[in-house]
Parts: sequence; structure tokens; C-alpha cells
Amino acid sequence: MANTQLSDATHIMAYIALHPAENLKSDRIASSLKTDPTTVRRLMGKLRQAGLLQSTRGIARPQLACKPMDISLRDIFLAVSTRRALLTVDHDTSTECPVGSVMPKVMANYYREIQSSAEGRMARITLQDVMNDVITEQQN
Repeated sequence: MANTQLSDATHIMAYIALHPAENLKSDRIASSLKTDPTTVRRLMGKLRQAGLLQSTRGIARPQLACKPMDISLRDIFLAVSTRRALLTVDHDTSTECPVGSVMPKVMANYYREIQSSAEGRMARITLQDVMNDVITEQQN
């Protein structure tokens, strides 16, 4: 099953930023994600812990801890990902086989390069970029 934490956390951040003066209980945000409020609260807790989100207990008005242009997708990814690796090498290969015995090492090298490239690209995409695209898509 695909990991949707980055997508869901970015959705939460954009939703909060695009509704700054509204009452945003976790069930309202959850309905936008088609998930349960517990999932939203758990992700928001991780975002708060990472210093990306601020909230006050008992008041349903979370807010970004900094400007959307100062929050990258990499920041959000690192805040919520339980598994940082985007790809996982299969290490359960035959040590007797000339291919199987070296394939995990070979693929691990490529996967590190892919991870580095992906994180570099995520660092250049801001929450503001995502919000701008959301607004553009809504107008189309």
C-alpha cells in the first residue's frame, strides 16, 4: 500500500493556510481528506512537533508556524514520514546466484541517488507553490 502521509500532511497544511479565519476542527479537515479525525490529529501533532504548525488546546484554529513560502515539501516529508526511504531494496535474494548476491548492493546505490534527488526537488517546492496550484486548479 502506498504511503500517503506526505500528501495528507501537505493537504492539511494547505487547507489550514487557505482557511485562516475559520473554525477548523479535525473532523472538518478529515472530511476534506476522506479520512478520520484521529489521522488528522496524529499528522497535525507531528507537524506541530516539527515546528511547522501551531495550535492552542481547546481552540479549533490551527495556523502555520511560518509563511507558506518558507515551508518546503521536504520539511513536511521529514516531519511526518515514519519511513524516510522512498524505495526499499529487497535484501532477500540468493547469495548463491551471481546476480542475487550483488543486486541489493547495486540497487541500494541507485536508491540513495534517487532519494537524494527526490529530497533535493522536494526542498525546492514550497507549500506556497502547492497552494498556488490548488487555487489555479479551483479556478479552472
